[in-house]
Amino acid sequence: AVPAELQFVLDADTERRRRGQAPRVSFLGRGPADPEHQLSGTLELPRQHGRACVTPTFQLHEGIRDKLRPIVVTLAYGIRGTGGARQVRGVALPPLPPAL
Repeated sequence: AVPAELQFVLDADTERRRRGQAPRVSFLGRGPADPEHQLSGTLELPRQHGRACVTPTFQLHEGIRDKLRPIVVTLAYGIRGTGGARQVRGVALPPLPPAL
């Protein structure tokens, strides 16, 4: 069995940015293509019911004034590489991709 790979995106201070305000935090260890308020990556799940963890870290910007409202972090994820199934000759059904 091939392990499933999840793609994820963490997005910080989403409510504040929806109001047109600058984010108050920056993720450490983000990729060069990620904006400062986002962290994206891929996580491999070793087997069914297996667990894997990512420990993201972000830091507060200097001189922020809004210290009372919570910093909302949202998570979006999906299974990587779940394109269309290929027909295999001699097989009645194509292999099924994993489902969330």
